[in-house]
Amino acid sequence: MSRRSGRMKRVFSRLFKERQIYHRSDGVVHFISMSAQTQIAFAVVALGALLWVAYASVNVVFKEQIIVAKERERLVMQTNLSKRLNEAKAAYDDIAYLNFTYKRQFDETMDDIWARHRVLTNMVDRKSSINQKLDLQAEGLSAAGGPNGQKPVNGNRVMIDVAPGEATPRQSRVSILRKEAADEARLRRERSQENGNAGESIESMEEAAADLFSEQVLLMATVEEKTSRKIEELRQVINSTGIDPDAIITPAKISNITLAQGGPFIEPGTAASYPTRYYRHANRAAAAVDELEALQAALKHLPLSSPLTVTRRMTSGFGVRRDPINGKHASHHGVDFAASWASPVTATAAGTVKFAGTRAGFGRVVEIDHGNGFVTRYAHMNRIKVRRGQTVELHDQVGELGNSGRSTGPHVHYEVHYKKRPLNPRRFIEAGRYVFES
Repeated sequence: MSRRSGRMKRVFSRLFKERQIYHRSDGVVHFISMSAQTQIAFAVVALGALLWVAYASVNVVFKEQIIVAKERERLVMQTNLSKRLNEAKAAYDDIAYLNFTYKRQFDETMDDIWARHRVLTNMVDRKSSINQKLDLQAEGLSAAGGPNGQKPVNGNRVMIDVAPGEATPRQSRVSILRKEAADEARLRRERSQENGNAGESIESMEEAAADLFSEQVLLMATVEEKTSRKIEELRQVINSTGIDPDAIITPAKISNITLAQGGPFIEPGTAASYPTRYYRHANRAAAAVDELEALQAALKHLPLSSPLTVTRRMTSGFGVRRDPINGKHASHHGVDFAASWASPVTATAAGTVKFAGTRAGFGRVVEIDHGNGFVTRYAHMNRIKVRRGQTVELHDQVGELGNSGRSTGPHVHYEVHYKKRPLNPRRFIEAGRYVFES
């Protein structure tokens, strides 16, 4: 240890020998003597300053690197945060789009369902209203029965087929449309599956809507089929009177307000944009209901009843007969019904009284204008119960059976004229029994 310390002293003694610093000024030389201790002190101060400069330089360099590293880390965190925010925003946008898609498709589906429901309800209500009117006519005509007052046994429907059956029955439209409805439902399901983001809930809703659509199509087809059958039946009834139905049916206006639509025709691009089969069926069914309504209105003013609802007997038919007074052959433009004195004579259809008074040969007579060219005449009455211009309905009393005018006994002479041409009233009375219940 002493040896090492002695060596250190020798090293310091060599490095820090006593030195003089000479300085000459104005010819005078001065010197400063620096001892070893002073040199060591200056060396320590210089070394400390050097170390401080080195430390400061290193600290500045590393601090800058630390700041750069922290800034880089901050930027990375900010980038990651922005990325996550963008991902969250994209997810939110996707959810918002899905919600919008769900709502839009739900609203479209519900609007479609309600639109079809309104059309169907409108159609069923109209058909029901027409049926009620026909039922009222049936009840009115059932009171009169046949020409001689005969009524079906047990009160059943008159078993007369005015529309002969076809050799090969036609396939029901309902059975045909059942397949069409299934095809349409399949197309709607395929369309819902093409929506991609629609999800299972929308697909399930579309499937339920498709099933409901099928049921609505079938119900609409049923309405159309029943209406068409009734139209055919009523046309046959009118034909049986010898009158062309088209000649007395007023062309139907568009009465189905739900189906009143318009706009330019634009070729569809997708299955969702074109009118479905349902509305084509609805338009066809609406046309059928319109025609049935026109037929019902025509039948209301068609004289299909007997002028007497009490017990009576037809004493003279239509056509050429032997005149009951002079015995000569003569044309008889009506039919005669005998019954009890003062029996009520009633209107055979709705109409307006055209004449109420006395005519030569007819005695006390009433004439009723039923529209569409039909006029009925009730003659030989004992008393008239209506006046000119009065509106009457089926079986409203117009007078009392009597024996006025050129008559051989109490009876009512009844005529039916179409466009001023006399027709056989019996055909009309029989026609009234073909479709209406007794």
